[in-house]
Amino acid sequence: MVAQELDPLLKELRFQLVVTKAMLGTLDLDQVLYIILTGITHGDGLGMNRAFLFLADEGGRELRSSTAVGPADKAEAHRIWEEMAEQKLDLQQILDQFDASAEDPGARKLAQRLTGLVVPLSATNPPPSDDEKDVPIQAIISRCAQEKEPFFSNTLTAIYPPLDDSAGEPVEFNHIAAIPLILRETVLGVILADNSYNGNDIIPEQMRGLKTLANLAAIAIEKARLHARLKEMAALDGLTGVFNRRHYEMRLEQEVARARRNGRGLSLIMFDIDHFKDANDNFGHELGDKVLKDVAAVLRDKVRAEDMVARYGGEEFVVLLTGGATAEESLAVTEKLRKAIEDASLGGRPAGEITISGGVAYLGADLVEPDKLFRMADKALYQAKQQGRNRVVQAQG
Repeated sequence: MVAQELDPLLKELRFQLVVTKAMLGTLDLDQVLYIILTGITHGDGLGMNRAFLFLADEGGRELRSSTAVGPADKAEAHRIWEEMAEQKLDLQQILDQFDASAEDPGARKLAQRLTGLVVPLSATNPPPSDDEKDVPIQAIISRCAQEKEPFFSNTLTAIYPPLDDSAGEPVEFNHIAAIPLILRETVLGVILADNSYNGNDIIPEQMRGLKTLANLAAIAIEKARLHARLKEMAALDGLTGVFNRRHYEMRLEQEVARARRNGRGLSLIMFDIDHFKDANDNFGHELGDKVLKDVAAVLRDKVRAEDMVARYGGEEFVVLLTGGATAEESLAVTEKLRKAIEDASLGGRPAGEITISGGVAYLGADLVEPDKLFRMADKALYQAKQQGRNRVVQAQG
C-alpha cells in the first residue's frame, strides 16, 4: 500500500481510537452525545460543517431533536474555522472542553433553532428525489429510521421551519448525510450531518466513518441510559414509587444544565393534595397512604416518560417537564393533571373528593436557575391554595 493510501486509513483509525476512548470514559449521556457530534464536525474526525442528533423517546414512539454541534449561520462558521486554525486544537482537546461548552451560550444556538422538531416513528414518507427542493427534513430523518439504512445526497435541499418565531429563519440543509443508531434491531436515534456552509460533497469515506461512529454511539448511548436507570431505581420514594426529593434536586440541576446547553426552556410544577390532614384525621393514615400512592400513579401515568414525577415531601409532589414545553404548554399540562386527579377515585373515595392545587413556573434557557424555578413554582402553588384550592396558578416571571 502506498503512503498516499495509508494516510487516510491511519487518520480514520486514529479518529476511531480517540472517540472510542472518550466514550468509554463517561457514563453521562449528554457528554456521550457531545463526543459523537464533535467527532463528526472536527477536522481530525469527519470534518463536516454541522451535526445533529435525534433520539427516540423511552417508548420508541418518536424521534426528538436532542442536541447539535456546529455554527448557527455562515458568518459564525467562518469565525469558528479561523479560531480553530489559530488555536490548533486537536480532537482530544475539543472533546475535553465538554464542561466549558455546556456553559457557552453560543454553543446552543444551533440546537435552539431545531427546538420542537419531532418525527413520529410511525410516519411513512416516500423516498425523496435527488433534485427536490424544500423537502421537510423530517422526511429524511423518518425514512432513515424506517429503512434502518444510511442516506446521503449532494443535490437535495431540505428545510425545517422553526415552530417558535424567536428561533429565527428556517434551517436549510444541503449536502446531507443521515445514519440510524441501531442496537438489537431497535432504532435508538438518527444522526444527521451536512455541509451547508462550505458546500463540500459528502464522500463514501465520510459515510463509512459515520457508520462506524453510529455503531459505537448506539452502544455508548444504551450504556449511559442503563446507568441512569440503575441510579434512578435507587432514588425512588418507598411509599409512592415515584422519585424522592433527593433525586429530584439532583435531576433538577442536571436538567437546568441541559436546558442551557440546548437552548430550551424548563418548566417545574408543584402540587399539594388539598385538605390532606383532614382526610388522614377522618379516615386514618392507611387511607392517607393509599391516596398518596394513587395520586402519584395518576401523575406518573399522565406525563411523558422523559418527564419526572417526584414526591417532594408529605403530600407535595413535583413534576419536571424536560422536553422544552413552552409556558402555555406547561400550564395546559398542569391543568390536565389537576383535572385527572379530580376525575379519579383515589384511596377508595368517590371521584372529586380528593383534589390537588398546583403552581407552575417556566423559565427560558438564558434565565433558568434551579432555585429561582422552584421559588416561582412554590409561590404559585401558595397562591392557588389561597384562591380556594383545586386550581392551578402560573408563576409570573
